[in-house]
Amino acid sequence: MRRSLRFAILALTCAGSALAPAPASAKPTVVATLADLLVLTRPIAGDLLDVKLATRFGQNPHDLEIRPSQILLVKRADILVRNGLEEDMWVDPIVESSGNPKLLRGSPNVIEAARGIEVLERPTVVVDRSMGDIHPLGNPHYVLDPSNVPIVTANILTGLAYFMPDYAARFEANRQAFLEKVAAADKRWQQTLAPYRATKLVAYHKAWAYFYRHFGLVDGGTIEDRPGIPPSPQHVAALIRQMKNDKVKVILLETWYPREVSDFIARETGAQVLTVPQTPGAVKGTEDYISHMDYLVNAIAKALA
Repeated sequence: MRRSLRFAILALTCAGSALAPAPASAKPTVVATLADLLVLTRPIAGDLLDVKLATRFGQNPHDLEIRPSQILLVKRADILVRNGLEEDMWVDPIVESSGNPKLLRGSPNVIEAARGIEVLERPTVVVDRSMGDIHPLGNPHYVLDPSNVPIVTANILTGLAYFMPDYAARFEANRQAFLEKVAAADKRWQQTLAPYRATKLVAYHKAWAYFYRHFGLVDGGTIEDRPGIPPSPQHVAALIRQMKNDKVKVILLETWYPREVSDFIARETGAQVLTVPQTPGAVKGTEDYISHMDYLVNAIAKALA
């Protein structure tokens, strides 16, 4: 996907030895590139590591302005947890500017969270710029499927245990306790959305394939005809006809996208625009994995009722 990396002038010069040294700290630092990785890393790390977020809660990862503070954060970090499907390509110039070789891709200190995931929506043709901000390796929003959480947390566990082998058993115990909580919550989520299985939803951005699959929902269309590019009038007209025919009731609009087109389509079709946090922390009270999924499941169920 296209990353509009708008570098602040200071960020271009603030690399390597020009940055201040890290203060003394008793805990090693883990940096997660994205909020959905942060909320899966913290429960495993517990109080043994200082886990920080490279971005801000509620920030669109596809349209990121790189700041000197991020370079400094990465310079001081010991471990990097990254998406693995290029949703966070912007972290590569940050790592290069930081002068921290431990976090270069391929290092054992870099955890690729997607390893082992059954990736959905892999492009079947050669990707070029005319296709918009398409993800060349497939849909990177795999954390929205709770059944992927054991795989992702296993990757995180492996990386943390490599870095701190004496605490591997602690990390594994933390992970198992977290997975038990997620499994219990997932039973609740499945029950909540069970009445709406096979229901079609429309979304602004093509981010929900894993969520749909897990809960038996159906992709009823996407407002963006090409990711990252405003939809054409022809596409909007065709989508309106399709939604009327399919009787689609809900449009999912991620918090960071404009709502004008979604509102127009809703007026034309009678559907409801439901603004949702695609990632944890985009709405207050959703700063951990379970509270985030609780919010999504309950909001969607209420809108479909």
